[in-house]
Amino acid sequence: MDSPGTASWSGRAAAPAETEPASPTLAQLLQLVQQGRALPGLEKRQIAATHGEPTASRLPRRPKPWEAAGPAKAPPPP
Repeated sequence: MDSPGTASWSGRAAAPAETEPASPTLAQLLQLVQQGRALPGLEKRQIAATHGEPTASRLPRRPKPWEAAGPAKAPPPP
């Protein structure tokens, strides 16, 4: 056992404030957006247009309800 006055890790959980930075409030996020600054925790994606030819669809087109095979039948009278 531990002697009195020594720190023990058993039974003690790390406080959330010690392990993770505090998340910004909505007001702080709004201020960052208005200033044009980067938002914390967001990943910056490098997306660029390819300006290439579009690829043809490989799936067959689904028929419209009115194009479905077979004549439309009226429900039988009650």
